[in-house]
Amino acid sequence: MLDHDPGAYQHAQPVPILVQLGVTYRCNLTCEHCYALDLRDRREFTLDELGRLADELAAAGAMALTYSHGESLIRRDFLDIARLFAERGFHQTLMNNGFYVRDPSFAAALVESGIDKALVSLDHTDPQIHNQHRGNARSYRMATGAVGLLKEAGMSKVGFSVAIDEYNYGAIASTVELAVALGLTDVSFMQTRYMSGHTLGAHFLGVYKSVCREIYELSLQYRGVLDIYTHDPFMLHLIDDRLRDDPASYASFVGANVCNVGTNMVSIDPVGNVTGCNFLRESFGNVREEPFQEIWERLVDHYRPVKKPQSGACTGCSVASSCSTGCLAFHQAGVNVDARCSTSRFPEVSARPVPVEVASRPAVSPHADGRVLLPLAPKRTQ
Repeated sequence: MLDHDPGAYQHAQPVPILVQLGVTYRCNLTCEHCYALDLRDRREFTLDELGRLADELAAAGAMALTYSHGESLIRRDFLDIARLFAERGFHQTLMNNGFYVRDPSFAAALVESGIDKALVSLDHTDPQIHNQHRGNARSYRMATGAVGLLKEAGMSKVGFSVAIDEYNYGAIASTVELAVALGLTDVSFMQTRYMSGHTLGAHFLGVYKSVCREIYELSLQYRGVLDIYTHDPFMLHLIDDRLRDDPASYASFVGANVCNVGTNMVSIDPVGNVTGCNFLRESFGNVREEPFQEIWERLVDHYRPVKKPQSGACTGCSVASSCSTGCLAFHQAGVNVDARCSTSRFPEVSARPVPVEVASRPAVSPHADGRVLLPLAPKRTQ
């Protein structure tokens, strides 16, 4: 029988099944939303180091890899990197901006190297808006051209990755329509993570609620044609019988939105720092300095009480078991609750409101309990 508690879709024992891996911080674009915009550390992994890391991750139970942080295809040895992980049985997802997938032969080489899924960044269906946001007049043409080449090369799953914010909320439906027209398999919508008054204000939260509903309805409308998913625990509040009656779709929807930090997911940046996910600042160690397994255990121990608090606002919430205190990227220092959570956003949920005026993140000691606070790039302003 299908378990309708989303919280049941996390493993009882923490295993780093999914790894967000950065192999470079370098990038040819300057996207306004980029969390790594100011993190251009060139001390990136060597191929030999990545081979040893692949062995460590496989031994720890990792099975899937998403290439993130910078533009991975800038590395001339990327195909060799992909082969390293393919040889160890990893399912590999490549996030890229499309610029380096320029011809059929390279697209075919990516398939041959073991890349299973490719998501190309697309911020808007209006080329001018997309190009402006990316800082390059060719961005839209390169992105739409890349998905075509990857699809023709036989990549099993090809889609768009969309960082959403107020400027492109109106393009969500047209992005889905474009993906269908191009014969793609996936569209991933990710709300930008800015710990600011902008993303915590009442106006934004009210708009975002309608955006969540629109994405949910689109995911149902295009079920079986296009996989549409987000990465936000608050999407779990929207589940209704239309999804519960479809076990496969239900499991996929929950898996995409349950926060797996400290349970089934980990992030490793291009210089070896280990964090809970790309959007979290706290590093629990560096794989160049100590075994991954030791760092993983320290990370798990830290986040276990954070995601299952015994006191505080979340203990009085009816959906706490599935939400697991929301998105950790929106937690205030020392307060285990998603700072966006309020009755103005989801009035049907008995969540406790968090005042916007206390949403700023206090200063944190750079070293505590084996943790290091990494730099956080703010939203770029014009």
